[in-house]
Amino acid sequence: MRNSEHNLFYGNDIDGNTIRLDAGESSHAVSVLRIRKDQRLQVTDGSGAIYDCRCVDITRQSVLCEIIGKSIIPRIAPELTLLVGIPDKERFETIVEHAAALGVSRIVPLVMDHCRKPWWESWEKQRRRFATKMVASMKQCLYPHIPQLDAPTSLGSVVDTCEKPLIVADQGGKALRDADLTPFRNKKICCLVGPPGGISENELKILDSHETLTVKIAPTRLRTELAAILLCSRVMGAF
Repeated sequence: MRNSEHNLFYGNDIDGNTIRLDAGESSHAVSVLRIRKDQRLQVTDGSGAIYDCRCVDITRQSVLCEIIGKSIIPRIAPELTLLVGIPDKERFETIVEHAAALGVSRIVPLVMDHCRKPWWESWEKQRRRFATKMVASMKQCLYPHIPQLDAPTSLGSVVDTCEKPLIVADQGGKALRDADLTPFRNKKICCLVGPPGGISENELKILDSHETLTVKIAPTRLRTELAAILLCSRVMGAF
């Protein structure tokens, strides 16, 4: 099996001391990585567990693995929630993919005043694709936690549940420094990035009634997806 120590498979069909990979994972394991019976591989359930497994039954549609050992990988600190005004579908896909790789805990897509065409009206169909992208990203970076992806919601319905202060990316904010993040150590953090077109006046009024930390993360105006990933990377990197 080529580079087996660098591969992580995803499987949540766990029954006692066995894990069965689905058709997609099984096909990749058999056709690309050439696994054989009795070979060892690592499988995660996406919730922090990594299982050391031995292949006991192999077909292109189904690989059955015996669990030999289990380890729990803790979440990267801090536990970060990303609130993001929904951009175009392809750009939102980029956000969830890279957020998973960075170790973001939760992603909350926000339907805001300046969001464009409502592609999210078919959310359940789109969510499955986003989940696939997050799984692929999780496997690539060998970090066995899939972010929680919420259904689209409004800013007003979620802001009260956010940790305080809420870190808001804005071109008019102050430069974000490590000292600004020191009080967040060992705490949960919530970050907000607006949609293309920015945060509306009505939404700014909602934020004005809550404790916020408005920060500038770059000297230029950034696309929503770049701003979201840069802010998450900046916050996670500070710890």
